[in-house]
Amino acid sequence: MELQQCIETRRSVRKFNNQEVKDEVINELVEAAKFAPSWKNTQVTRYYAIKSQEKKEKILEAMPDFNQEATKSASVIIVSTVVTLRSGYNRQGEFDSPKGKGWQMYDCGCSNMLFTLKAKELGLGTVIMGIYDEEKVAKTIDLPENEEVVSVIAMGYYEEEPQMPKRKGVDVLLHII
Repeated sequence: MELQQCIETRRSVRKFNNQEVKDEVINELVEAAKFAPSWKNTQVTRYYAIKSQEKKEKILEAMPDFNQEATKSASVIIVSTVVTLRSGYNRQGEFDSPKGKGWQMYDCGCSNMLFTLKAKELGLGTVIMGIYDEEKVAKTIDLPENEEVVSVIAMGYYEEEPQMPKRKGVDVLLHII
């Protein structure tokens, strides 16, 4: 699949079939995501792939009602995290940028985008979810103290591909100065 086609056809998928996502495929997704740019090459994004039914049920409990279906039907739940106090910081532990902690989120977002585009290329659907009980998610995956949960990604082989929602035009999005 060409990159532009992958970009244009990737959708947030919320309903998956029960086909297993093999560990080798998950490895391939993280292999692609590792090439995302990051602040001073800090590479702060980490991925936790939850396949255990018991752990998936605990993640489900951490999700709001509107994300229940996607979470429940996903073959795999991916939790993306960041190693804190690195991205956007200097060696003295101070911010290098007025964006402060925002750089770690930006870095993780870049990585998540590569992850989800690679998933699309391989025939998988994903939906990145940002509303959840962070404490429950962190406890479920035994998150180290120096990491912070950024997103929960439901993933699997999809039942049907959602239609593309309306997009703003370049005339709205671009300002050439």
